[in-house]
Amino acid sequence: MASSDRIKEAMETLLKIFKEDNLEKVARAVFRGGDIPADKWSFLNRVLMYLNETDDARGFRQWQQVGRYVKKGSKAFYIIGPVTKKITEEKSLESGETVREEKQIIAGFKAIPVFRFEDTEGEPIIREAFKVNIPASSTASFRSLALRFSL
Repeated sequence: MASSDRIKEAMETLLKIFKEDNLEKVARAVFRGGDIPADKWSFLNRVLMYLNETDDARGFRQWQQVGRYVKKGSKAFYIIGPVTKKITEEKSLESGETVREEKQIIAGFKAIPVFRFEDTEGEPIIREAFKVNIPASSTASFRSLALRFSL
């Protein structure tokens, strides 16, 4: 499967969660625990993680770094990551000097394979339980967000 197909599949999965009105998974993706790599992911990537029925997912090497190994035959799911590129801009100052400035820009996106905690074995990972209580007043906001995504 091509990378663009994986990205398309990931986006379709995200739209599906809003259409199915599964607001608990959306809320869990909004509130972060803070101690796993996925807590640094974008909101949409965390929603993808919860749609894959896990609260911890990492790349193959990230699991190895914590003493866990992906079980043979496990299938990865894909999150969307930026492809960055360094560019050098030349600016002319009023004094006539030319100054070079390096910038990093987002040149596109790529599909990144990650594996669920449940698809690994090895050293135990000790984490605090993380519970989210969704205030009743937030429900309308989540429904509004879902409508915006379906347009």
